[in-house]
Amino acid sequence: MPPVWHLKKGEPSSLLFSRPKTTIGLDVGTHSVKAILMSRSGSRLCVEAAGYAVLDRNQMNIDPLVAQANAIRHALDGFPANNSIVVGALPGQMVVIRYPRLPEMPEGKLDEAIEKEAGQHIPYDLSEVFLDWTVLETVSQGNEKLLKILLVATKHDAIDARAQLASAAELEYAILGVDSLALADAAEGCDIAHSGETVAMVNIGLSSASIHFIKDGVSNFIRDVAWGGRELVQAIARARHCDQDEAERLLFDPAAFAPPVQPPPLDTLAQEPVAPPLSPSALLDPFEDELDRPEAVPAIGSAPAVATPEVKPLSEILSLPLSRLVAEIRRSFDYYEHELYESPVDRLVLSGGVVELPILSEVLSDELGVKSVEVANPAQSALTVGHSTAVAPLQAHPAQFMVAIGLAARGTADL
Repeated sequence: MPPVWHLKKGEPSSLLFSRPKTTIGLDVGTHSVKAILMSRSGSRLCVEAAGYAVLDRNQMNIDPLVAQANAIRHALDGFPANNSIVVGALPGQMVVIRYPRLPEMPEGKLDEAIEKEAGQHIPYDLSEVFLDWTVLETVSQGNEKLLKILLVATKHDAIDARAQLASAAELEYAILGVDSLALADAAEGCDIAHSGETVAMVNIGLSSASIHFIKDGVSNFIRDVAWGGRELVQAIARARHCDQDEAERLLFDPAAFAPPVQPPPLDTLAQEPVAPPLSPSALLDPFEDELDRPEAVPAIGSAPAVATPEVKPLSEILSLPLSRLVAEIRRSFDYYEHELYESPVDRLVLSGGVVELPILSEVLSDELGVKSVEVANPAQSALTVGHSTAVAPLQAHPAQFMVAIGLAARGTADL
């Protein structure tokens, strides 16, 4: 399990005789809030319920704290939050994640050695940060055995801001993790990452994306990039001269990706032949306005007609922002495979709000040369999923719940 910060120092007295039996994974994004209620039976994880709420964009511009708190309350409506272990997450951009390697040593000496190592890897004074770590695995380097460490640090004010948000939503986090790291727990819980292969988990949010490389089921490297679904929405809004709500609707409307029907240019009307003089037998024919169709010939002296601008297909509109995403992912792949000398990526697993667009999987497969590109669907995985009504949001937006699934899965370790 990745490092986490335990925020709740002790359980409420009401839980002393009744330990929590469920966990809640709460993923608060810049577009929506996703919540998963999870229980455990032996080694099996069961999704009992799912919650989903879109943030009010207008309220976000006025008071983001209120907008997010309202969405959290809506997403958790009906959840037993007071009797569950609530696991939240920090955005990956607010966290420093490193993978140092240390010589194998007794466990009692690790704390001091890792704190010393952290001073070389964390770009802040250690007094300014919360620090956590875990040993991922033991690796061989020549004749030496090394401990591969996952080291995580974040500044105090980042933790305080998340705790303040929970308080505004009348909630208390027991554990605070990292959204990009939660993908590893989600992969384990959904049985996505297997021994003998390298999987790149790509989670795309509204304002950023995380690329998490998992080798042999173990977290191996993470990179967060400043690219998100907002780039696609804004590209559509500019090209189609519409607001963001309409652009978002078009983005998720499969019919909108059909080639647009181009209206005939207005100047073609001027090319219509002049009708010949009517014969006497045609005097009883209906007038043009009775047929409810426009005049064929423009009035003499009218202004020249202007051609209608061409309507670009959505696939063409989205090509530029998608090329930027491909470039960022390719940079991550190149660094992982060539600088870290790791084996090539076998599979790409996509999650987030925009990844169900067929064009996205096709572009990434073609441009990155990865044959297996799939969209995560935790509702059809190794997880046990509860009653369809309770998990309806998960069934409707499965790829958006991977972070929440991972957070909830992390919480089950404390049940």
